[in-house]
Amino acid sequence: MQNYYEMLGVPHDATPAVAKIAYDGKLKALARAGLPEAERQREERDLNKAYVTLSTPVKKDWYDNQWALHTERREKAARSSQRSTWIGAGVVASILVVGLAYVLVHRANERERVRLEESRIALEQEKARKKSVIEEARLQLQQDSEAYRQEMGQRLQAQREQAYRDQQSRISSDRAFQQQVQGRALNTFDERSTQFNADRQRAIEYEDKRRAEDDRRKALAEVERQKRFVAEREREDERIRAERAYRVQREQELAKAREAAAARRAAGQ
Repeated sequence: MQNYYEMLGVPHDATPAVAKIAYDGKLKALARAGLPEAERQREERDLNKAYVTLSTPVKKDWYDNQWALHTERREKAARSSQRSTWIGAGVVASILVVGLAYVLVHRANERERVRLEESRIALEQEKARKKSVIEEARLQLQQDSEAYRQEMGQRLQAQREQAYRDQQSRISSDRAFQQQVQGRALNTFDERSTQFNADRQRAIEYEDKRRAEDDRRKALAEVERQKRFVAEREREDERIRAERAYRVQREQELAKAREAAAARRAAGQ
């Protein structure tokens, strides 16, 4: 009976996610091994069978029971062989001691490898989580910017509509004023001419003032828009700098973690 845990290099309490990572790593290592096609396909079938069994809870429980029975049968066979003769018992005992020492060393190495693999997985998960947080913040900032632009567009539209209404009101007032002036100027031709010229001059001056006021308002609106644009650019630049600093910090932390893992492996060897 094949040992699927040893085949994938995972402990008995490995989760489906850990089994998936180990399975992918074994496939990549098998692809780089340069084995003949038939042997590579046979190894891939065995790895796939082991992964499917250990990643499916029902199949994993059945396999654990079968493996326990298989282990128990092997232990019974070993015990029966020990009882045959004292010489056989001594030989088997020696083999068991050597095998136990090998198993203990192998398990210690496996536990260390699994621990390092779990540490790597935890680092990758943390990196993915922080990347997701940064992406959510970026999307939120983009949504806020879009909402701000829409709000400013609505405000500008409302200001233009209000300016148009004010202009129409002023035009109506000017017309009413001109009609009133013309009505009072019907007495004499000279009075009408003088009053008309005076009213015309006042209307021109008023229109000039109105245009100057409109130009001033437009200039102020443009200045405010430029200020908002510059502020948005500064916020975006600050966000980019912060993101770059964060990435550099993460890379340094990952480098330190890899150096620490290498040091631990060297110390274990």
